[in-house]
Formats: sequence, structure tokens, C-alpha cells
Amino acid sequence: MLRHALLRRRPPGGAPGARPVSQLVLLRHGQSEWNASKRFTGWVDVDLSEQGRSEAIHAGIMLKRHGFEFDEAHTSLLKRATRTLWSVMHSCDQHWIVVKRSWRLNERHYGALTGMSKAEVEAQMGTELLQKFRRGYDKVPIEMRPDHPFWTGRDRRYHDLGDVHPRGESLRMCQSRVLPYWVDRIAPSIRRGKRVLVCAHNNVLRVLVQHLDSIPPDQIREIEIPTGIPLVYRLDDELRPVGPRDAVGFRGKFLVDSERRDAEYLANAETINHFKERFDRVVHPVEQITREEIDVECRAHHIKLPSAWANLDEKPGKVKRQTIKIDATPPAKRPVDVTDSLGH
Repeated sequence: MLRHALLRRRPPGGAPGARPVSQLVLLRHGQSEWNASKRFTGWVDVDLSEQGRSEAIHAGIMLKRHGFEFDEAHTSLLKRATRTLWSVMHSCDQHWIVVKRSWRLNERHYGALTGMSKAEVEAQMGTELLQKFRRGYDKVPIEMRPDHPFWTGRDRRYHDLGDVHPRGESLRMCQSRVLPYWVDRIAPSIRRGKRVLVCAHNNVLRVLVQHLDSIPPDQIREIEIPTGIPLVYRLDDELRPVGPRDAVGFRGKFLVDSERRDAEYLANAETINHFKERFDRVVHPVEQITREEIDVECRAHHIKLPSAWANLDEKPGKVKRQTIKIDATPPAKRPVDVTDSLGH
């Protein structure tokens, strides 16, 4: 009954008087090595490119700078998404939150096209067929066979899937795989008041956007989700998006648009310097422990009062300048390599 209620199509605009109570952030992973070389990736576990690693770090810093906090995160079983999430959580100081992973959040499976150059497919098959494979809602790609060099059936993380393991998916099939996870895992968490981040893949996020915004299947091809830019949804108490729609019915808001990305990255670089300087200050014993407190400990153990406290003025915590000098000058600003500064 709950599944039916959450999956049913709702009329645009939501119920009268519905109020925004929840926040959902969707994030496409940073650029992958095969994104950069324009190859069909699907379930192949390629890593992030150097640019993708930087995008992931900047996404986390943007979320921190704009005040976003999360209670749990969801991602796929693929390295490019999980690594993006690690970097995001680390760079926004929320590495400790609950993370849930599922094969249902894997990218759309491109079947026999997996590993092929999109330019070569276009040259040999033609633009029309390429676009049907890439953007068609119901078009199923040619099936991947076990002799394919990137056959995903031999990967042990999917051994338990059995017949459910896809050999090629249309966008509709991908949506049928993703939405049960939304219904069973993500939506209940949001209803319990959890602030949720979903870090996944282009087509996974597109089908979630289609479901949330009730976008017609023939319009979903117009939705493009860039790598590494958080997409924010405000949801009412029925988990319906609020806010103005664009021409195709899209209500989500990217945290920054592509024109402002460079400016955001410059601001992020300054924030990284600040992050590093947070822990530069040394806390001195005489700053935090009073003479009275240390005197009690020394008397209990029959130890002479240390000279650092013996030289303190009568006012607790005040240090004679000629005895101890504490340098409170903040460290000089310095250029920082984004990837090095955050441990990547």
C-alpha cells in the first residue's frame, strides 16, 4: 500500500496548503575517466579522472559553505560514485554520517555498447540510432553477452542478483530498478525527518527527477545533470517538490549554475585555507588549566607546583609576558593545492 502511494503519479503543483518540510540533495559523481574519453560506461567500475576528483572535493566544500548538513547518504556500488561521496563527506566535515549502498543506484546498463566510443558508434551506426540508444526512454540497447570484454556477470559483487542482473537497460528499465529503492529506503528516511544526500549517476538521477517532478517520458531527454554540482529539492510533507517549474516541469535547483562555477571554486579555495588553519593553533596548558586546578593535583601527589603556574599573576589564567609568550598571530595565507590539502 505504501509502495503504491509513493509510486503513483501525482498532479502537478501538489495539494493546496502543502508546506515545505524536507530537503533532498542529489549529486552526480565527478567526471570519470570514461566520461572524459566519451565512452559508454554503465556498470564498468572506472575511476574518477583528475578533474572528477577535484569536482567531488569542490562539491563538498560548496555544500559546507552554503550550510548543508546531512543525516544519511545513499550511493551505488560503483567506484566513481562512492569515491565522490567519500570526498564530499570529507571536505564538508560530515564523514561520520550513515552511508547506504545499493546496486539499484548503479548507472543504467548499456549492454553491448559498454566500453564503446560514442563517436565511433555514431560514425558506424549513425546519429539517429545513437540518440535512440542514449536518450530513448523505451529503447533497449543490444544485449551484453558473456564473451563481452566488460561482461559484468563475472563481478562478485553481483553474484546474488541471479536473473535480475541486467544485460542492457532502457531508461524505463533503469527507472523500474531505481524506484523501489526510493520507495523502500530513501523516501521513508526523508519522512522520518532525515536530511538525505544521494550521490549517484546521470541516468539514475534523471529517473528520480522524472519521478519527483512528474516529467513526461518524452521530455526527460531535456534534463541534463552536470557532474559535481549539487541539485537541491525542497519537498512538502507528501514529498512533492515545491517551487517554480521550468519549461519541462523541472523544479530542482542546482546549487550553482555553470556560469558561476569558477567563482564558486575560487571561494572554495579560500575556504580550504581556512579549513587547514583551524588546527594550526596550539593550545597551551596555562591557557586552559588554572593555577588553582593544577595546585590541587600537585598537592594530591606531593609534587611541587610547576614554574609555568608559579609565575602566573594572581588572576587565574593570566600569564606574565616576560615568562611565557603565546603567539596568537594567525598563520599567513598561502596557496593550497585542492587535492593535496584534503588528502586525495
